[in-house]
Amino acid sequence: MNQPRVSISARRRQRRSNKMLKTSILTGNSFIRAHIPTTRLMTQASLLRMLNLYGMVYIKPKHGSLGRGVIRISKQGTHYTSHAGFRKTTYTSFRALYAAILRRTKRESYIVQRGIRSLRYEGNVYDFRVVVQRSPRGNFEVTGIAARISQDGRVVSNGGGGGAVGGVSDLLTPHQRRIAIPRITKLSLAVMRQVRKYWPSLNEIGLDIALDYDLKPWILEYNTRPDHRMFVLLDERQILARIVHYGARYGRRYRLSLHRR
Repeated sequence: MNQPRVSISARRRQRRSNKMLKTSILTGNSFIRAHIPTTRLMTQASLLRMLNLYGMVYIKPKHGSLGRGVIRISKQGTHYTSHAGFRKTTYTSFRALYAAILRRTKRESYIVQRGIRSLRYEGNVYDFRVVVQRSPRGNFEVTGIAARISQDGRVVSNGGGGGAVGGVSDLLTPHQRRIAIPRITKLSLAVMRQVRKYWPSLNEIGLDIALDYDLKPWILEYNTRPDHRMFVLLDERQILARIVHYGARYGRRYRLSLHRR
């Protein structure tokens, strides 16, 4: 029987959504590698090992976006707690936990990632979306940074999990900004250069970056075709105008409004 044909563009999209592939691209750079939480394909053994090492991990679909299917798992003594959406469940053994995970994930391919104990805002998890684009002059610039704050009780901060959008100044003190923003910028530009070694035609990326309590940036994920609608919600007209202008110069059109609705 003939196998169904898959278009080249579909294969490219699939590769670009593969979290393990995208992580492996970054680990070739020692500077970037120090900012990547340990990430493995999830098996019973790898999940147990990482829980024993770190005490908290996230499991995520190998392919996917918008925070769908993300589960946070923590270990306290001999008990394990899973947190998906608003729901928390505690298990008295790892075997019971893993059986529940298999039922929930329907045996799809997942990754397990070290959990970063990141800064919080009013008790809620948040991270930063960082946009890097090719400028009209041909170099790469960070054109936008915005914070994504999780909804009360939620695990993830991205659009699929609800929550709010805030500016950097809403979340970080002036002292924190002086330290963190140059670090985030340096890391984001390094990621762009590294990713372009694999996809040379890439003109923009969106990075999801968390800050720990030492203000060290950690790369949670990056997207090669990012959604910029959160900057509409932020109502930062200057940032949004720059993103749209830069995108137009390399042929990308966005369905964005410069006015918040």
